[in-house]
Amino acid sequence: ALVAECIGDAVKEYSKVIKDLTGASKNCKVTVDQKVQLPPAPNGDASTPSCLGGVVLACQKGTITIDNTIDSRLQLVMEQAKPTIRKLLFQ
Repeated sequence: ALVAECIGDAVKEYSKVIKDLTGASKNCKVTVDQKVQLPPAPNGDASTPSCLGGVVLACQKGTITIDNTIDSRLQLVMEQAKPTIRKLLFQ
């Protein structure tokens, strides 16, 4: 529901940014897939999939995806922090 409310403004902002940066006029069609949804929030059962929230964008019939969920962003931060953690633990 929240994502659907933001789509119109996001499309306008995208078109504006592209126009400002490149001079090209671009329009895009954005829809919310009602069939495919993110897993529900964690419920304490580690064996079931869960998601803290966010969006997954897909285009070209799913051949290109952008995972912008809180879970994927936390995973990225953890991967980036591993060298620092190793240094702190084993130095």
